[in-house]
Amino acid sequence: MWPREETMSKLQHTLPAMFALAHERSEGARIELAGMLADLFLNEETQLSLREEELVNELIEQLLQNRSPAVRAQLVKKFANAARMPRKMAMSFAYEDIEVARPILVTSQTLTDDDLITIIGMQSRDHAEAIAQRASINEAVADALVTTGDIRIMQIVAENMGAILSRKAINILSTSARFTAELRSPVMRRPEMTTEAAVDLYWWVSLDLRRYALKRFGINAGQVDEALAKTIETLLNYHKHDKDNDETMMQVADWITERQAMTTRILPQVLRMEHYRLFNVLLSRLSSLPLAMIDTIVAEMGGRGLAVLCRSLGLDKAGFVSLFLLSRGSRPGEQVVHPRELSYALAAFDRMSVTLAQDLLRTWKKDPTYILRKQDDIMLEA
Repeated sequence: MWPREETMSKLQHTLPAMFALAHERSEGARIELAGMLADLFLNEETQLSLREEELVNELIEQLLQNRSPAVRAQLVKKFANAARMPRKMAMSFAYEDIEVARPILVTSQTLTDDDLITIIGMQSRDHAEAIAQRASINEAVADALVTTGDIRIMQIVAENMGAILSRKAINILSTSARFTAELRSPVMRRPEMTTEAAVDLYWWVSLDLRRYALKRFGINAGQVDEALAKTIETLLNYHKHDKDNDETMMQVADWITERQAMTTRILPQVLRMEHYRLFNVLLSRLSSLPLAMIDTIVAEMGGRGLAVLCRSLGLDKAGFVSLFLLSRGSRPGEQVVHPRELSYALAAFDRMSVTLAQDLLRTWKKDPTYILRKQDDIMLEA
């Protein structure tokens, strides 16, 4: 007799006894029925026809109507191999407390993607976290998991190599990884990671991960510069309500310094986004001058002190003019720069050599009060 025929014969023989047990009200009968169903489903060779499946589902339905904790505990115990638990039974237990639901959610082979997505949407964070730990996860389920916005669930999905991630999921994870350190390494190392997403995430990750991204995705210098500009824009928009807070701006400057992105190239962008306080903080870091001194230099009429700084930092004339005009945006009023003031600033820059500017900068560093005492005749001494 073939295995299929043997299964049919066994099922036809046991169905009457199973239905008889289903009609009994005692816990013992229900527990015995659970054992018979477990024997049936845990048999690797069990293959039910549509009619047989309907009959067995009817038995399961009657069994599940019993809310006795003892009966339900025995059901879970009998189906210790949760992977082969009948779908109807698995769905019922998937909605129980997480202690009962976890093994079903992690291992069940009978729950469909639609079942899992419904559970993610309706049940607790713990239920979704259990689903994220499954040995294999299809794209639709992974999408549902990452769109919960729960960082821990997203991290489990990102680290789960059995999960298949769509472009949508990768983009969501990459965006979240900007401000979530736990996501950065697993997301950057995903096999589905795209060059575009890697470039967008580039400046948010550690130096080691940036090196990894350069090697894996072949990111070029132009893409790196463009990514830096986008990253700075995102970062400053995130802190747009704290742009006048020195402590926050110091933290932003620390962030930029840690990524070795502290250069004069980002100064115009910072000013265009009206982050005047951050501009002063960055200029203080670049020149190694106290912030209070930078405040005095930037606010000075005529821009002579700013000309010294720009010359000493290697900016050309066009770069100086850009910073000079943009830095005046913090002033009240419509006409923030008089043409005569711009002429004075240009004349100061033209008369200032790089060597002289660097000498002046060294003097200011030795005596921070010097510029406060001499700000009216810096250029005369120059």
